[in-house]
Amino acid sequence: MFIDRLLNQGSSPLLEQVVEFSSMRHRLIAENIANVDTPNYRQKDLSVERFRSSLRERVEARRQSPLGSVGFEDLRSEVMHPSANILFHDRNNRSMEQLATDLAKNAMMHNLAVELLRKQYMGFEAALRERIA
Repeated sequence: MFIDRLLNQGSSPLLEQVVEFSSMRHRLIAENIANVDTPNYRQKDLSVERFRSSLRERVEARRQSPLGSVGFEDLRSEVMHPSANILFHDRNNRSMEQLATDLAKNAMMHNLAVELLRKQYMGFEAALRERIA
């Protein structure tokens, strides 16, 4: 009970959602790269802006609610089909440069969230072992 409240009170649930979102997005970007030459393939992606706004709203709701009443577990992202790239004659909207950029940005976001989460858990572990980190 105490440890559950301790883990869910800070930014850990938020960081866990960022890790989950970035891993789902990474799979979609990798699928887009794998199908870059597939005719009639439509790219898939998750909206980073929509995810960030839903996280922001949930954090604000959590601040105004009693402890433990608002969680992050039910946040979901919808797969969308971006159409910002040029549509080629085979009806594919590919851009390897954009896909590589999206992949790198997403990997950095994932690594940052994992590192922050790791540091938090190391702090919890040090506190439980009664050592100064």
